[in-house]
Amino acid sequence: MADINIAPLNDRAAFLEEWEALYAYAADPSFFHTPAWIKSWLDGAPYGAKLKRISVRKEGAPILMGAFSSASRKPPMFGLQEHWFHEFGDAERDAIYAEYVDFLAAPEATHEIRRDAVCAMIEAMGAADGFVFRNLTDEMMSAVFSAAAICELSGRVLNEQPVYGCMLSSGNFMETLSSSLKSKITRAMRLYEERGELTARLAKTDDEKAAAWERLKTLHKAGWEARGRPSVFDNPHLTAFHERLQKTAPAACHLFEVKAGDEVIAVLYNFVHGTQVMNYQSGFKFEDDNRLTPGFVAHALAAQHYQESGFEIYDLLAGEAEYKSRLGEPHAIFTSLVLERPTWRNRLRGLFRR
Repeated sequence: MADINIAPLNDRAAFLEEWEALYAYAADPSFFHTPAWIKSWLDGAPYGAKLKRISVRKEGAPILMGAFSSASRKPPMFGLQEHWFHEFGDAERDAIYAEYVDFLAAPEATHEIRRDAVCAMIEAMGAADGFVFRNLTDEMMSAVFSAAAICELSGRVLNEQPVYGCMLSSGNFMETLSSSLKSKITRAMRLYEERGELTARLAKTDDEKAAAWERLKTLHKAGWEARGRPSVFDNPHLTAFHERLQKTAPAACHLFEVKAGDEVIAVLYNFVHGTQVMNYQSGFKFEDDNRLTPGFVAHALAAQHYQESGFEIYDLLAGEAEYKSRLGEPHAIFTSLVLERPTWRNRLRGLFRR
């Protein structure tokens, strides 16, 4: 019989040691389960964060682990008391936006074990108004909704997002694209080549990576500010998180640069995990000539590069965007949801949502 424990996450070193041991034989863990990601996340916890760990053991050995944080009521009296799975409930810190969210689980961790772990979380936090889960895999979403039914909480879907990916396991990637998209990309490449050789490469040395990271931030900031919106890199918590992650797992964090002559037109920030590459962030040099499409060019060259390197998927991650649906194909859906107790605060919020 499985033993489920909810406890304060006070000893981070011990938690990470146990996490790393379970990760070594976990069933299909994602990049967002890696010890490097979890350590970088925990190291960014706000002062006084109320973190708790969830552990399930069978015959003394861990078979499932997770963590959640208790966010403060805002405003103090009328705000909701919510608990956030693998997040802090702090918008700036949660902007790192983990995907493929699920428990870290051994092969023997069944749907029922996941469900019971969520039930234990709900029961342990008896005064909570709600529990927030974002970007869940189908398996985790099913377990959370099953737990809600048992614990008599209502489940409200916040959003559902398709996940697009470029499948690289067979054929030449560029040849798999539609004729119109292939023409669009090759035309843009020819225009860029008028400025000099079009090259694409990964930053290799520490100095190259540092320079590419700065160029990524500069291009991203310029692109978003031109649209009247802030750059994600204006968020110091997000930037610090990724700098910790790159230091902890340098081989897993790729910076892929595309140049036309001596000019950088794109920088892609990718994560590498097994046979999967995930494009997490990007920066492009946008120009008035709409025939120049640095995003399509950079992603096509990156997919081609990773295909030639033996990877099976270039994952564009969650969210609707033209470049994702044209370059890739949907291969998953992430669901974000909140479980709500019928408290007076939730009833009051419900009236305002009508």
